[in-house]
Amino acid sequence: MSPTPTFVVVGHVNKGKSSLVATLLEDPSIPIDLVPGTTTKAQQYDFRLDGEVVFRLVDTPGFQEAAAALDWLNQRADSAAERRPALQEFVNEFSGQSRFLDEVALLQPMLAEGPIALLYVVDASRPYRDSHEAEMEILRWTGLPGLALMNRIGDGDHSSDWQVILQQFFSAVRSFNTHTASAQDRLQLVRTFAALDAEWTSSLEHAAAQMETHWRHREQEALAVVGQFTAEAWSHVERMAVSSHQTGAKDLEKLRQRYEKHLRKLEEGTRRQVEQLFGFAALERDDSPVDLTPEDLFDTRAWKLLGLSKKQLTARAAAAGGATGGVIDLFTGGLSLGAGVALGATLGAAGAWFGSNSVAKGWSPKHTRLAELLPGEHGFVQAFGPIRNESFAWILLDRALIHFAAIRGRAHAKQGPLHLADVHDQRAHALSQATRDRADAILAHCQREGQQAAKPESIAQYGKDLAALLQHELLA
Repeated sequence: MSPTPTFVVVGHVNKGKSSLVATLLEDPSIPIDLVPGTTTKAQQYDFRLDGEVVFRLVDTPGFQEAAAALDWLNQRADSAAERRPALQEFVNEFSGQSRFLDEVALLQPMLAEGPIALLYVVDASRPYRDSHEAEMEILRWTGLPGLALMNRIGDGDHSSDWQVILQQFFSAVRSFNTHTASAQDRLQLVRTFAALDAEWTSSLEHAAAQMETHWRHREQEALAVVGQFTAEAWSHVERMAVSSHQTGAKDLEKLRQRYEKHLRKLEEGTRRQVEQLFGFAALERDDSPVDLTPEDLFDTRAWKLLGLSKKQLTARAAAAGGATGGVIDLFTGGLSLGAGVALGATLGAAGAWFGSNSVAKGWSPKHTRLAELLPGEHGFVQAFGPIRNESFAWILLDRALIHFAAIRGRAHAKQGPLHLADVHDQRAHALSQATRDRADAILAHCQREGQQAAKPESIAQYGKDLAALLQHELLA
């Protein structure tokens, strides 16, 4: 087996070295802090695919006294041949000493045996300083292949100046924002790693291809979860046994609360599943900017913020209502759509902005529909559901797509809770007309199945159909 390629991540203090490691390894548990000196010793991390170590990253402390260290080295090396031995002498001299503590810690892994390369990280939002040249000169003394990464921590942009300087010291220079890097950015960086040394080119190119396959599978699995959630939410009917044919408003309210609690639980479980698929098992969320907390799921005041305008919501509800002209009207108290498509469209549009009480329908124990669906329980069961407001049902899908896009695009180095307010693409309103029409048809079937006490396997199939539709459009 070939030795594992090792990349030593180096740079000035607090320039994004640990963030780079966390982003590449998709590991949010790696310590990252805005306080300088969070990394106090070299830490080794393995990147694994299918249990096999593909490459290794070594996170190191930042340079503290590069200029003084270079002065010490210059006094002990008169030629290029003496430079690497001088580095080893430096490590031996100051190992265990308080002076040059960080320089010793970052140089030690560079002087180890095996295939090693350097990843030099700079903050391109800040201007170049003369002190950086001492760092790069020390790194050049190692004789190792190197890649310079221009990370931008602040709002400034001095990339063009840095580019001219860095290319004098390193074989490759790339821009890489550790807090916004996408999956494609990470893949491209690994492919750049592959080009640093012919010895590991083949293995790292293969690893990049595997990473791409794994990522696509992860996206597909997440949308499968979204599809299943939407189908289950559309079709869910909450039932409650009753002892009398006569039930009061309190019983209906209790049933409605149970229904809403179930939908909230479904949504929360879906979010957790998606987060875990992308490696965020314990991610904190801050949904307040767009009112996306599960507690706001039934707050119609927030609906207009969730991806579809009032005009779009009304149009979608009208289309869905028109497509289901022969079924029970879910916007009124059980009135049949005897007038057909025209009445269905009208009621669908009118119901687009009904309140949460019109999200789903309450069925009394004596309702003839329950007698048809549950003949043995007629008169002894009260029911609530399924969703009767098509716009609300689209809101559920939109919320799931917002969350999916936010998780899919979040770098693992990013600190703090997940914010969903900035998600603009991959939302319900951005789906093509053909996809929305097909989704309407699938969800109308889910709704009908809910009215007819559908079997779980039927709903599961509709969830798969919806997931396939989303995968085809969003992952093409």
